[in-house]
Amino acid sequence: MLLNSDLKRAVKRTLHYFDFFDHALSASEIQRFLEVRVDETQLNVALEALVAHSEVVTEQGWYGLKKTAVENRIKYLALNQRKLRIARRVGRFIQFFPFVRGVYLSGSLSKMGVQSEMDDLDFFILTAPGRVWTAKLALIAFKKVFLLDSEKYFCINLLMDEEKLEIAKQNRYTATEVISLVTLCNPSGRSRFLAENGWVRTYFPNVVLTEVQAQKPVRTRLVERFMNVCFGEGLERWAKKKFTAHMQSHTDQREGYFEAESHSSAYFPQSVEQRLLAHLDTFENDQ
Repeated sequence: MLLNSDLKRAVKRTLHYFDFFDHALSASEIQRFLEVRVDETQLNVALEALVAHSEVVTEQGWYGLKKTAVENRIKYLALNQRKLRIARRVGRFIQFFPFVRGVYLSGSLSKMGVQSEMDDLDFFILTAPGRVWTAKLALIAFKKVFLLDSEKYFCINLLMDEEKLEIAKQNRYTATEVISLVTLCNPSGRSRFLAENGWVRTYFPNVVLTEVQAQKPVRTRLVERFMNVCFGEGLERWAKKKFTAHMQSHTDQREGYFEAESHSSAYFPQSVEQRLLAHLDTFENDQ
């Protein structure tokens, strides 16, 4: 049986994680990101007690460890809603690129945590089997030529092909990113992705992994047939080699991370992951 003291500690630990970004959460978000199983009633009782003892700050349904986190959530709500509308339009556009099978929002906006007009829109892309690098080549070429290499509305951090969906790096940070994905194109792809990454429930037992939905067969597009016939595996290998070399030379060795596999491409040249997990460790030291 979960003791009330354990639950209150878990709530504070969850809020401490997002305090790194000065970001507050709603009660339903707290429940999703809790590391212990809890129902809504139990959580509300714990939150009321924490607020009564001034251990948690709340306003307009948002909860945080600091007043600034709550103020920021309220202040930037309209900005996040506007950015989300833009992301949905961009996502609908991305789905028409060759070999793209699913488009999902990741990063700060997937948690409604954008706090600047200059924050990037981060996308997670599912591709046709064996075409991660060809799809990435088409997307990056468009960004460089037509968007002048701007990442403000077109930041492609992670691509995986739909036949191998398990994330290699498994920790609290990556679990948070996995369960926060927002579907922009192909809901069944997200369902399959979550099903393949059931390990996230080790960190977040309240997350519901929905049943895998049947995927509609994708008709091969004319441009994809042309690229397969004319370039095929040769272009895929060439693109992988070029992107791997670029990622190796541009990734911060201390905090950056990249992955260059046949079925996946991950590129985070300056990631907050290590600093964020270190920040989470300070919660244990302060208790």
